[in-house]
Amino acid sequence: MSGLFTMLTSTSRALDAQRAGLAVAGQNIANLNTDGYARRTLQLGDDQLGSVQVLGIQARRDALLDARVRHELPAEAREGAMADALSVVEASLGAAGVSIDGRLTAFFDAFAALAADPTSTVARDTVVAQGKQLAGAFADMSARFDASQREADSSIRGGVSELNALAARVSALNDAITTANGSNVSALVDERTLVLEQMSGIADVQVMSRTDGAVDVAIGPGQPLVVGGRTFALEVTDAPPDGFAHVMANGVDLTATLERGRLGGLIAVRDSAVPGYRAALDDLAYGITQQVNAVHQAGYGMNGTTGQAFFTPLTAAAGAAAAMAVDPAVAADSARVAASQGGTAGDNLTARALADLRNARGMANQTTFAEAWGQTVYRVGSDAASARAQQKSRHDIVTQVQRLRDQVSGVSLDEEAGSMLKFQRAYEANARYFTAVDDLLDTLLNMVRS
Repeated sequence: MSGLFTMLTSTSRALDAQRAGLAVAGQNIANLNTDGYARRTLQLGDDQLGSVQVLGIQARRDALLDARVRHELPAEAREGAMADALSVVEASLGAAGVSIDGRLTAFFDAFAALAADPTSTVARDTVVAQGKQLAGAFADMSARFDASQREADSSIRGGVSELNALAARVSALNDAITTANGSNVSALVDERTLVLEQMSGIADVQVMSRTDGAVDVAIGPGQPLVVGGRTFALEVTDAPPDGFAHVMANGVDLTATLERGRLGGLIAVRDSAVPGYRAALDDLAYGITQQVNAVHQAGYGMNGTTGQAFFTPLTAAAGAAAAMAVDPAVAADSARVAASQGGTAGDNLTARALADLRNARGMANQTTFAEAWGQTVYRVGSDAASARAQQKSRHDIVTQVQRLRDQVSGVSLDEEAGSMLKFQRAYEANARYFTAVDDLLDTLLNMVRS
């Protein structure tokens, strides 16, 4: 009789095990589209009575593939941040013919018109108006570059705040994981894995596992962000001369070391790409100012004045685009616009020389003003296109690594359907066995009573 009761106990445990298997398969299917979820598997084993017992539920993870995903994400995020920021810069340059190139054409056309009628007051007024518009176009473009830098700087500050919040979440999850019971650990690890990937998208972080199940997170040259249940928040300081954000950790400036992740891309745009575009713009504005002034000062205005600069003289190329302006004396009196080379009425040699500057290869790289502007436009477009291409390439790599990880951790509907069928058939078989033993016990009890 005791053997029959042992058989019932064993079968009851088997039913519980198969029911647990069905529950695990159902949980996997329910979380098919849950970000960060790792497929669960039921761990079964023999007990001392020869029956089955549930040893636990294990999340299928590959630590090496998780680390590889975190390694690839910062490169993709960096190129993505650069592509987004540079696309805005590219759009701010304006369409061909209606941006600075268009203003240059109109400016030199105005001098050509003055050469055709050097005594015309209207032609002189047009030259002054076109000079103002050209200077205004340079100032507007410089302001757009400034705005792009400020937008990148604002995003950097936001990224640091987001990174600190995620680090605090990892710290809290560490505490929860080290104190949780077995049924809750897998869900907590899933969430932490997702948070760590979000951190990797912001900056290139290093993750080290601890023996108690927690992780440590560092950034830059080994500066800690998370140590077990403790968080070391990054700080932002306003650095001179522009007041742009510098990322600090325990008094150490990490800004130059943040080369990957979204922060790395934004820092590259703010501190390298846009300043390079502005330098080219300043060089162009300075070159135009210097060469136009040199020719203009050698000529004579309609009122007999000479030595008059057309643009306000500049002492250096740095900041030239923002500072470029028609000289106040010329702006107030267009009779000061020089058209004559010798001061005689009807002489148009200076006006012709000024108009001919459009074709002069007076820039440092032996290009015309229009060609120099075209090179700046090309440089911005090329950088933006390169960032987009690199982002796509990096995204493909991340996708491939994630697919490899999904082969281990991902949920497959076909696989779970097969698992459910397996546990269902096992449950039905154990149920029949249980029924058979129960019927046998009834028969034996009836025999004893009779």
